[in-house]
Amino acid sequence: MNLAEDSSAQKLMTKQEITGVRPLEFSGWIRKNLPDSSFGFLVTDLDFILYNYNTKKIILLEIKTHNALLKYWQQSIFRQLAKWIKQGIDNEWLFLGFHIIRFENTFFNDGKVYLDNIETTEENIKNFLSKI
Repeated sequence: MNLAEDSSAQKLMTKQEITGVRPLEFSGWIRKNLPDSSFGFLVTDLDFILYNYNTKKIILLEIKTHNALLKYWQQSIFRQLAKWIKQGIDNEWLFLGFHIIRFENTFFNDGKVYLDNIETTEENIKNFLSKI
């Protein structure tokens, strides 16, 4: 059986995610123990790095809910990160950039959704991300 052609086999191989559980102790530790922004020290997280080792494609993905926008300093960090990756990525790999999915509320089923500030649909996002 060719696993690449059998989508049901692919789903079985995916490790179960523990959703809704995010320990915040380390975030609290960072705030308490590391320099703050007055010293130029900024900290952010990146929601997803999607990559396909068969096609050698990679994408960075940030998710925003409740129609939130990236803060200016986050935009700056992610723009720089994308530039550095693009400049230094191995020749056989293709970096598909940094993208933002923004939900009007919390998910596809409770409001509008945007990909890079353009209103779209769940199906379009699925198709876009599946091409990686």
